[in-house]
Amino acid sequence: MQRIAREVGLTTMALYRYFPGKAEMVALMIDSVADSSLHFGRPSLPWSIRLKKWAQYCLTIYRDHRWFLEATTARQSPIGPNELAWMEAALAMLAESGLESKKRHHAFFTLIAHVRGHATFEDAGASSAAGKVWMRELTRTLQQEPNRYPTLLEVLRLGAFSEDIAGAFDFGLDCILDGVRAQVSNGTV
Repeated sequence: MQRIAREVGLTTMALYRYFPGKAEMVALMIDSVADSSLHFGRPSLPWSIRLKKWAQYCLTIYRDHRWFLEATTARQSPIGPNELAWMEAALAMLAESGLESKKRHHAFFTLIAHVRGHATFEDAGASSAAGKVWMRELTRTLQQEPNRYPTLLEVLRLGAFSEDIAGAFDFGLDCILDGVRAQVSNGTV
């Protein structure tokens, strides 16, 4: 609270006139970040294309606001109206897929887990100092025991851990969306 008060040019006590405590301030920050136009493509586009755009926008929020991942993980307050609107939008698109309500909820959690997992991976990424140390240690460990980890070593040699991981995000999204389509087409909705 002291740091934020300094950054906005207030005393800490003055900041408490606006927020009862840190938790309430963080809750408002989280919901404010999610305050954006919920436009994920023309409504005439297929649900899966719009849902993919939804997931990409979510990832952009995590990228643009590095504190967002930790704040949404540690929060103890209810979800705010803007976040609820994002959830509503995703569930509405999933409804268009033909999935039943309960499975839409499961699919939503799978999607948001994918977004959050990717954001976590990016945050700890190979370009950071810690990420470079991790890569060095991983490489050393795998090279010391090539017979124990042959598949992992092959993937490492192909650059899977050091390449741009945007392709991994899209691949995961496509797998999730293909899974939803398969559930619907197999009649296991």
